[in-house]
Amino acid sequence: MRTRLLYSLFFVLLLVSCNNGGNTLPTVAGSKYEVLVVMDDAHWKAPAGRSLITLLDSNMEGLPQPEAMMNILRCKQIDFNDQLKPARNILLTDISDKYTEPKVIYTQNKWAQPQSVVLIRSPNDSIFVSTIKTYGDNILNFFLRTERERQIEYNKNYVNANAKAEIEKIFGIQIDIQKGINKSTKKKDFYWITNDNATIRQDIVIYSYPYVNKKTFSKEFLLAKRDSVMKANIPGEFEGSYMGTEYRFSPPTFNEIWVNNGYCAELRGLWKIKNGGAMGGPFYSHTRLDEINQRVITIEGFVFAPGTKKRNPMRQLEAMIYSTKLPQEINALKEVSVVAKKQ
Repeated sequence: MRTRLLYSLFFVLLLVSCNNGGNTLPTVAGSKYEVLVVMDDAHWKAPAGRSLITLLDSNMEGLPQPEAMMNILRCKQIDFNDQLKPARNILLTDISDKYTEPKVIYTQNKWAQPQSVVLIRSPNDSIFVSTIKTYGDNILNFFLRTERERQIEYNKNYVNANAKAEIEKIFGIQIDIQKGINKSTKKKDFYWITNDNATIRQDIVIYSYPYVNKKTFSKEFLLAKRDSVMKANIPGEFEGSYMGTEYRFSPPTFNEIWVNNGYCAELRGLWKIKNGGAMGGPFYSHTRLDEINQRVITIEGFVFAPGTKKRNPMRQLEAMIYSTKLPQEINALKEVSVVAKKQ
């Protein structure tokens, strides 16, 4: 009996170990939006390496000054050892004539967690370059998306519960605002919360209005609505000044994306204080349809950080915005058991 019990315990422990294998991996190392490229000198100095630099070092949209999408670290194949394998984002390259065609392989949690790894195989340098031209956006978006998912998971541990409750009461939506963002202003169909930080100020604004027709989700309508809402609710430092959209130097970009399997209008651009004042910075917003209440809801984040890099603070706000759940997502039907009443 004792031997059988020991075998049973061993089997259970083995199952637990297999099912939780990810827990044995070390935590990732490195900074956010940093990618380790593993490529030897000959290819790094050739067009293959330059194509990766062009992709990863490209400027992030919607910022007032150039900032790279990813920060690049590079090591040679021979130097890619156990100390480097826990890097949070890794781009492996394998260029050899033993391959007949290129291949891009995406992996997560290979040597650490939560880790993102991309392997690019190619027969030669020129095919590698053409592979980056074809699949470069997918590769970059893979790293950006997994970084955002990490931030969303991190935020769950530091949620401003009061703000979350206030927002759900006003709009019927849920969003994970971080604890440090805690100074709020509430009006009818409008909510504004900020960390009020003198160095890197981060703000979230939420507003809603009735849905009329599909034109509501056009770029022109959304920007006009943004300008009217911000002018009415966000004053500048001087009397008569107010927040507006910057159109001249860097026109806002508009994209149609899908969030939680639902349509979303995405805006990215610059804001400035108009009619006096010198404040300005980047903004990012999602506009979505509250299907249950037939309302349009916009969730926007913006940053004011003069003389400071703004990419990571903006990415933090983007993660909060992506965490939003609309009423139809909160109230989604779940499987239930129905038991007939006894007659």
